[in-house]
Amino acid sequence: MKKIGRGWQYTVYNLGDDRVLKRCNNKLTAYFIMMLDCFPYIRNPIWKFPSYYASSILNAKNSLQKLKGTNLDKKLFGNPRYLNNGLDYEQDKLKPLDIQLKIITSNEGRKIINNFIDFNKLLIQNGCIDKSFNIGKNFALDKEGNIVLSDIGELYFSKEAIEKQINKKAWTAHYVIKHIPKELRNYFIDNMEILVSKS
Repeated sequence: MKKIGRGWQYTVYNLGDDRVLKRCNNKLTAYFIMMLDCFPYIRNPIWKFPSYYASSILNAKNSLQKLKGTNLDKKLFGNPRYLNNGLDYEQDKLKPLDIQLKIITSNEGRKIINNFIDFNKLLIQNGCIDKSFNIGKNFALDKEGNIVLSDIGELYFSKEAIEKQINKKAWTAHYVIKHIPKELRNYFIDNMEILVSKS
């Protein structure tokens, strides 16, 4: 299998037939990615890596288990198929939004942001959110151009947790904003306020 991507939690492999495998990283792989991603270790010091890893494993297990029990349409999550270890899953091959936002016009980018907000309103109405509304890294487009939550390893389902993330405007975090083109950042932050007003 060909590796096509890697983050803190998962390494992504191409399975062919427009499907991918997302395999949970072992500790050494996760630490290596954190070392590369967190330099110069001011926001995320090295001594916190063990707790980051433990938390990522727990979050992934809980997220996948709870998502399997919801009535939400699997299309919203790239039609995942869960594997037996409770961590790995297969999914449709999707187009990450951080890449899409870099190759389209600002007007098209604003349309994607509007669709992203509508998509998250739908998730909130059904008691589910991505931890930080990380538009660039955790969301994608499917074949039909619809927004999909592609990273399903960091989901919140409780009303309290959802309200907390909305009220603290989790989408304004540096690691979220840095994946949005500069000319769209203010538009994204300003329009995400609708989630605060509706919560």
